Amino acid sequence: MSNQDWSEPSGPHQPPGPLPDGSIPVYASHPLPGTPGGGPPLPQVGWGSEFGGGQHHHRQHIGPPPKRSTNDLLVSLLLLGGVAALLVIAALALRDGGSAAVAPATGPALTAPTAPPDDSTGTPASGQSSQDSEKIVTADAFYATGAQRGVGCRQPQVALNSQATVQRYYTNLVGCLNKAWAPKVQAGQDKFAAPRVIFWSGTTQSPCAGGSPVSFYCGASQTLYLKYSDDIKLWNRSADSANRAFARMWATYTVAHEFSHHLQQLTGILPAANRLEYEAPNRQAELELSRRVELQASCLGTAFMGANKSTYGITGSDLTIYRRYVEAQTGDENNRGGPRDHGARTSHQYWTERGFNTLNSTNCNTFTASASKVS
Repeated sequence: MSNQDWSEPSGPHQPPGPLPDGSIPVYASHPLPGTPGGGPPLPQVGWGSEFGGGQHHHRQHIGPPPKRSTNDLLVSLLLLGGVAALLVIAALALRDGGSAAVAPATGPALTAPTAPPDDSTGTPASGQSSQDSEKIVTADAFYATGAQRGVGCRQPQVALNSQATVQRYYTNLVGCLNKAWAPKVQAGQDKFAAPRVIFWSGTTQSPCAGGSPVSFYCGASQTLYLKYSDDIKLWNRSADSANRAFARMWATYTVAHEFSHHLQQLTGILPAANRLEYEAPNRQAELELSRRVELQASCLGTAFMGANKSTYGITGSDLTIYRRYVEAQTGDENNRGGPRDHGARTSHQYWTERGFNTLNSTNCNTFTASASKVS
């Protein structure tokens, strides 16, 4: 699908198209966050605290990795030191006045998960071979559960300018995701459990890492850690409708992506991918597996968005902003100096379009795709 396949909104707030010189349109004296070539780039979904191995992942690796040579160990230590320096810089840049509030979500839609399966921590099942893991990530029954159906959820009409309103927005969205995905997980012969949800700002702790500058998912606790302060900053950066649409669509995309890591956890895809990463023969193969995991999460997240776009209100200006700035501008290019572990902009656009347009989990099987599709 090309970028011209969606309709432009009408009215006085219609966002302009690309300028004649190809540059990005400017709103309120600066480009929207995440756009190339100007303004502070928006942190990528889960591009933050590294959960194991010094990598830019938002999932946990537990258990002993395979033995590595002395040279591999030296390279890993150097990479880890570089990442640590980047994290200090990112943490300082994203501080919001020292707030460290951690607010667990409540309500029937956000109940704690039932007793987790043996591999729920992210640890590959004991005795699981590489062949077993390969079969899970490429041919799990979850892929054959058919197209996603709309569940009639509606986007709350709230301003994302306070902790209370952002939590209300997210609580509703996670409830919608639970309702949409539970039948699919069960149809794939797996047990569905709603994720825990923790809202936070400043700093937070999890079983997966000592801290993170952005929202993330932790498989060890089956918890979504959602940083509400970033959404408030996006909402308040400009009062115009384009920036407000961006804030809503980024929030929706972020939660749908992180929730998709929970789906990968429940179906066994994430633990199996962790095993394959541990046994990867080199850094390049390891990063490619990471990109397959992340691009799949983006694809599954947008399958939900596409299935519910009418009732949820991903239409008009919101759809335009989503297509032009969230879908088209997300990628490792924004993670300046970081590893290529989530996927290039072209790859993200390819997989998010597949999810949004086809609504089908089978079309989100990144583990059977060619290397060029997960660059």
